[in-house]
Amino acid sequence: MSTYPDANLISAVPTLFDSEGALDLGATKAAYAQLAQAPLDGVFVAGTTGEFTTLTDDERLAVCAAASDAFGPDRTYWHVGAASRHQAAGLTEAAVERGARRLAALTPHYYAATESALLSYYETLVARAAGVPVYGYLFEARTTTSVTPALLARLVDTGLAGVKISGAGSAVVGRYLAALDGRAVPVYSGADAEFAEVVDLGAAGVVSGVSSALPAPFLEVRDSLRSGDTAALTVARERARRAVAATGQGNLAHLKAVLELRGLPASGLRAPLDPISPEDRRALEADVADLL
Repeated sequence: MSTYPDANLISAVPTLFDSEGALDLGATKAAYAQLAQAPLDGVFVAGTTGEFTTLTDDERLAVCAAASDAFGPDRTYWHVGAASRHQAAGLTEAAVERGARRLAALTPHYYAATESALLSYYETLVARAAGVPVYGYLFEARTTTSVTPALLARLVDTGLAGVKISGAGSAVVGRYLAALDGRAVPVYSGADAEFAEVVDLGAAGVVSGVSSALPAPFLEVRDSLRSGDTAALTVARERARRAVAATGQGNLAHLKAVLELRGLPASGLRAPLDPISPEDRRALEADVADLL
C-alpha cells in the first residue's frame, strides 16, 4: 500500500457538565488532561461533540482556553462558528485575544445561508482573525446550509486555511477535493470510520468525535497509514469501526459513558438527548473493554 506520512488525527472533544447541567470546567479539564497523554495531531473544541449550541459565548471561550492549556495552542482548534456573522466575528476576536492560534467556523445555521452571505461570513472571520488560520466547517444535516463543491472552492478563496466536512461519506468528500482543483488546502472528514478511505482520496485526515473517548484504535489507523503497514491497517480499521459502532456512531451519551469507564467524572447532557440506558451501558462496557 502507499504511505501517507501526513495523515492526521484530530479529536473533536466533549464538554462536561454537572448533574444540574452547569458547565463542569474542572471535569472538562480533567478529560482534556487525560486525552492530552495521547499523541494526537490536534483537538477540535466546542464543536458538535462539544455541544457548542448549548454553551454561552463565555463558556465556549473558557472550554477552548482549557483545551489550549492541555494540548498547547498549536494543536487546539477553537470553534467560533455561530448562527450570525456578528456573533462569529465577536467570538473570533475574543479567541484571538486569548491566544488562539487555530480557529474553525461552522457555516451559519438554522437559517439556510445564501451564497453571498456565506462569502461575507468567511471574509469577515478571516479578516477579524488577523492572520490566525481559519478553517471552514460544513455540516449540512445540522445547519440547513448547503455548500456545493463549486461554492466550497469560492469559500476557500476568501482565505480559509482548511476545511472540515461532516455528515458526508468518502465519495462526497472526494467530490469536494476534486472541486478544489489542486489548491493546497487541507480537507478533513468527520467520518470516523472512513479514515483510511478519505486519506486515500487526498484528504488530510479526520476530525473524530469517537477518538476523544477511544483514541487508541484511531491512532493505530493513523500510524498504519503513515508507515504503509497493510496488515496493521487491516486490524486497526476493524478496531476503529468497532469503536464507532459501540458508541452509537459517536452518540454523546455513549461517549460520556466511556469517559466514566476511563475514570473521569460522570457528565450529563445539555443537548436535548436521552441519557444512556443501563442496558446500553452494560453492553458498551463489554464492547469497548479492549479498546480503552
